[in-house]
Amino acid sequence: MMKLYNNPQSRGLTLLPLLKELQIEDQVEQVEVSYEYMHQAEYLQINPIGKVPCLVDQEIVISEMAAIFIYLADKYSDQGLAPALDDPKRGAYLKWILFCHGPFIEYIDLKNLQVSPENIEKNRRSLSFGNEAAVFDFLKQGISQANPYLLGEEFSAADLYVAYCLVFAISAKILPPFDEFRPFLQQMAQHDSLKDIQWFQEYRV
Repeated sequence: MMKLYNNPQSRGLTLLPLLKELQIEDQVEQVEVSYEYMHQAEYLQINPIGKVPCLVDQEIVISEMAAIFIYLADKYSDQGLAPALDDPKRGAYLKWILFCHGPFIEYIDLKNLQVSPENIEKNRRSLSFGNEAAVFDFLKQGISQANPYLLGEEFSAADLYVAYCLVFAISAKILPPFDEFRPFLQQMAQHDSLKDIQWFQEYRV
């Protein structure tokens, strides 16, 4: 059985809908890790960076949310949540997952830290997302093209990751609820795997 080390207050909760969609909840033991324990020697042997989530699958140890998303969707490819390596849609799939894990999360973190727009603009060359306008434009353009999902008619793990990050940022008032997001988020809100997440309530029709 796999072990997923997590914390109720961490972004690792983003993985729970994925476990449901892959139908592997009974194959993953969820281990709650306190913030104090993350920095204890016992846990640092598992994940030296002292963070969650972290997935252990026998001898394989995977940290970083995006890596866990990609690993699980590929491992259980029979569920159809990841394009095959030779699928032309694989590039767009990876783009969305890694955009969320990189530029989008960096933007969310800086806004949570209340870094001023002036400082963001001043240091835009050093930031993976550039500036706020670039983040908004990328999201609005890309998500408005969802038909009804990011890869077209095929639902994927990327949809789960993007939708979760979007509604979190909107609920935290980090990201405006742009009209371009609504059709995609309404589509995602219909998934049973997301029904217990309060942030999607507004998008249920």
